[in-house]
Amino acid sequence: MTEDNSKTSTEEPDYKVTAGRPDTSTRAGQLKMLYPTIADLRTKARKRVPRFAFDYVDGAAGADEPNRRGNAAALDGIEILPRYGGENYRADTSVELFGKRYAGPLAIAPMGLPGLVLPGGEKAFARAAAANEIPFTLGSSALATVEEVSELANGYAWFQIYRMPRDNLAINMDWIARATAAEVGALVVTIDVPARTKRPRELRNRLVLPYKIGPRTIADVATRPAWLRAYFRHGQNLFANLQKYVSDNPTPAEVAEFARGEGGGSFTWEEIARFRDAWKGPLIIKGILHPGDAEKSVELGADGIVVSNHGGRQLEAAPASVDMLPGIVAAVGGKTEILFDGGLRSGVDLMRSAALGARFNLVGRAFMYGLAALGEDGPGFVADFFIEELREALRQVGARDLSGARDLDVRHPTAWKF
Repeated sequence: MTEDNSKTSTEEPDYKVTAGRPDTSTRAGQLKMLYPTIADLRTKARKRVPRFAFDYVDGAAGADEPNRRGNAAALDGIEILPRYGGENYRADTSVELFGKRYAGPLAIAPMGLPGLVLPGGEKAFARAAAANEIPFTLGSSALATVEEVSELANGYAWFQIYRMPRDNLAINMDWIARATAAEVGALVVTIDVPARTKRPRELRNRLVLPYKIGPRTIADVATRPAWLRAYFRHGQNLFANLQKYVSDNPTPAEVAEFARGEGGGSFTWEEIARFRDAWKGPLIIKGILHPGDAEKSVELGADGIVVSNHGGRQLEAAPASVDMLPGIVAAVGGKTEILFDGGLRSGVDLMRSAALGARFNLVGRAFMYGLAALGEDGPGFVADFFIEELREALRQVGARDLSGARDLDVRHPTAWKF
């Protein structure tokens, strides 16, 4: 049974995001009024893209997806005590990380298949990153190559890799060489996927490898004209970064089978040490929840770590990412850069993570909702949304910049104590 799409037959026109308070005389201002929260974008996204695409983004591990909801609930429980009486100012949201200045403390997180959610999604993310001066982290399983994305992102591309154990990590080592040649800004090594996990929504939609298109998928796509238009314009270059290792001209089915059969397992510390030797740029280890693992990352020379539970998509029994952040900051803060990932939906959430000691953030689902809801301009809308909200949130608590947020009094009742 397909969803009623009768209310979405008229698509919003293209627009350019403008800074400041919404000006209802402009299209950008009107859209800010229509979508004042990420939840509003999520609602629109559900109606605009096929069900399998929405569920891929929105879903998580476990029957009731408790960890996805837990990330947001833990953030909501953090209270920040504002201070008043200072002079008026325009808060500075910019931050320097690994020797480069960004407009805000956020990157587009690595996500496997933006081009599934909306064909051409990876390139839309890359263009938005360049335009808004924030990084886009291309996933190694994405539908665009690291070379294509790096060129479009114009200095704002990062690259994330999963473990490919074949031939003593030959593919991983070649990815590092390709990322070096493409002048990628940082390498993100994801460590928190030691085994395949069950995501019920993906199974219900038969979104498994190799993926087979059936009548149900065709009916779903046929009711989503915006997705179809994007497909006819961009196609779907399945697992673009893997194709050269399969054959000279592999079919989509061959690439999917290769990805299913060749990938797997979590990187060992010894393997990460090899990557540290091979990669000369900033090395970020993603998926850290225990202070001991954070300390090991620092010992191996990681330039940054991402405190993350994989968006609740791997282990439903894992704690909320933000509840582990203070303990990790206490263990390794000052020895490496601390990045945060998990449940971020607002500029206030970015301020919360900064107040707890994170220097930067990875934002995933919110950008995917923007892409699905508003098309190629959606990622730019979301970037502007977060930076504008963060600027106002800093003013609300009396902080001039992100370092000022770290001086605030915070109550975090669910934080783990070590």
